[in-house]
Amino acid sequence: MNLSSIQEEIVNTSGNLIVRASAGTGKTHTMVSKIAKEINENRTHKVVAAITFTIKAAQEIKDRLSVDVTRHFIGTNNSFVIEEIIKPFMKDVYGSDYDLDMSTDYSKEEKVDTFSEAIEKIKTEGILCSYTDNKKNFIFELAQEIVEKSTACRLFLQAKYFKIYIDEYQDCDKSMHKLFMYLCDTLEIETFVVGDEKQSIYIWRGAYPDAFVSIWKKSNFTSKFMGDNFRSCKQIQNYSNLLYDETRNLYSPITELNNILWLSTTSTAWASEVLKYIDPNKKSALLRFSNENARVGAGELSANGVDYTYIPQIPIAEITTDTAWMYSAVAKYLIIEKYSAYDLISEIPVEGNETRKTVSTIKKLLKTVEQAVDDENNFYLAVNDLATYLGYVTKNEHLKKLFETVTDKKYHVAFEPDKYQHVAITFHSSKGLEFEQVIVFAEDYRLSDISSMCNHYVAVTRAKSKLIIVKQNNCNANCFQDNLKKIFAKSGVNINDVLVQIEIT
Repeated sequence: MNLSSIQEEIVNTSGNLIVRASAGTGKTHTMVSKIAKEINENRTHKVVAAITFTIKAAQEIKDRLSVDVTRHFIGTNNSFVIEEIIKPFMKDVYGSDYDLDMSTDYSKEEKVDTFSEAIEKIKTEGILCSYTDNKKNFIFELAQEIVEKSTACRLFLQAKYFKIYIDEYQDCDKSMHKLFMYLCDTLEIETFVVGDEKQSIYIWRGAYPDAFVSIWKKSNFTSKFMGDNFRSCKQIQNYSNLLYDETRNLYSPITELNNILWLSTTSTAWASEVLKYIDPNKKSALLRFSNENARVGAGELSANGVDYTYIPQIPIAEITTDTAWMYSAVAKYLIIEKYSAYDLISEIPVEGNETRKTVSTIKKLLKTVEQAVDDENNFYLAVNDLATYLGYVTKNEHLKKLFETVTDKKYHVAFEPDKYQHVAITFHSSKGLEFEQVIVFAEDYRLSDISSMCNHYVAVTRAKSKLIIVKQNNCNANCFQDNLKKIFAKSGVNINDVLVQIEIT
């Protein structure tokens, strides 16, 4: 994939840089190209940190990079602050009592209300936990305190990193933003930030998109905007561009309006009507707010002649400890034919672990896990042996979730969704994916607040060539319709200039 002119500008711009990247603009490709270029051009001993929100996103960056990243940190935001700040330097601030092995556990059972409670839990139980209030972030609050009070920590970070890249910055909370700006402004570590406040779908758990906006205004950052959607057809681009002030000027009138259909119906037979406009030979997705609605929708569409596969949330997705990556990797090893021990090793989040562990031992341990899959107790023991070898601690409730994930075949589809022509999933799970055709329900988006706007933007920008909006006669759907008309009216655009409305009685 070649770089566009704006992508080339971004790759070649030095210094602190913030990139506002709308959906479908090639954000990951641009970021990977920039990381590769700057690693290749680096003539010092220093390395980079590429920080993401998910293990999956970190792995995608690793997979796409054409340079050796062995010495560099590519992982999640939590693993970065835990491994690079908290574990090595907490004793500098709190004393030798905190020079101990720590594990993370963000489960409901381990949550606390105050900072002092969380500190005590580290001392007495060796557990890095989280707050009961999911809009507060203990891990980053602790990292902030350590980096401000530990001279050794500051010198270490300055000596090690010449650049920090932070993906999906709109999903950062206030504590994350404070720390990242401290590393940039106070420690003067060059920083690259990419995100899009229009795709802030995690406000409910503390995401603070205003942080991204505030960096856009900082004098020590160069700002670049990527607005050209390479994924979607022009009509869908127009629709999504009209949703936000920053992209409304990208709207341009078109005469062919067959790519977005608005199906208004009071009938329960919505599925049969939708399928009249779906090409069964092209990939499509039904995107719903809840897993249950996605499941039911898949059943109704399938009953009307086109097989839709429901992609469920897997039990291990609920695990939020530092062992989460391992449970995911073991599940992939057991379920995905081409996933090997080498793939598991590449997912070990702690920098350097992969060089200390031997492939032969891990292969043996994984083989034992595979052989024990028919016996739950032996399976627990085998996975625990693997975890112990890798330096992690298991919990029975997590082992149970893993066992359920690998033994109940209804969950296997979640590991290879690309194998299926037509799927039904939540729009939260669809972020980062794309489909030729997308079906959404108006009732899932009232468009009355920022969160709802972001959710809708993410959903519709998954579509490449066709978007179908199903509007049934209920309060939420009617609210969506009224608000959408008002949004379009800001640009002097009538809804009929953007889509085709079809009334079904």
